[in-house]
Amino acid sequence: MNITSVVVSSALMATLAPAVANMSLQPMMASKRAENFSTAESTVVTFSAKAEKDNSIPTVPDECELGELGDGAYSITCEAGKGQFKQTVSRSFWIEDDNGGYTNPTRSFAFETPDRFSGHQCPPNDPWGVIWYNDHLRAGHLDACTPTVAWNRNKYINSNPNDWLYDISNFGFGQHPDY
Repeated sequence: MNITSVVVSSALMATLAPAVANMSLQPMMASKRAENFSTAESTVVTFSAKAEKDNSIPTVPDECELGELGDGAYSITCEAGKGQFKQTVSRSFWIEDDNGGYTNPTRSFAFETPDRFSGHQCPPNDPWGVIWYNDHLRAGHLDACTPTVAWNRNKYINSNPNDWLYDISNFGFGQHPDY
């Protein structure tokens, strides 16, 4: 090796040293962020699981913040770590109310139940036919389309009556088990 090679090599190493040092620290920094994420994640999962199991809000940990979303839904946001290593995790959960979780005990719906249904199923982009489909069919003197939750008994039983736009509880299946 000659002196020129040594000088050039030394100059390059001096220039690259900060970048090399920074690259060598990245795995340790990522590990610390992952550890903090795991801590925050386990806190929110444990909190929401306990809340859903007990059907009540437990004591909120110091590093967490509870938000109420309405209709028995809540969110919990927890942080772990500080500075560039701080990780924040959120999770939503639901607490059943006195009505078994259904917030429509008066059975009031946004739309009137059609008098008759046709054999046509409501399309996926208008699952209740209230956006445009039923008005379009009625203009042609046809009956309303069948909502997607009433396509079969399994869809009906697994549907949430809070999400219904009109009452279909007596439409071919009898009373919904949650009403």
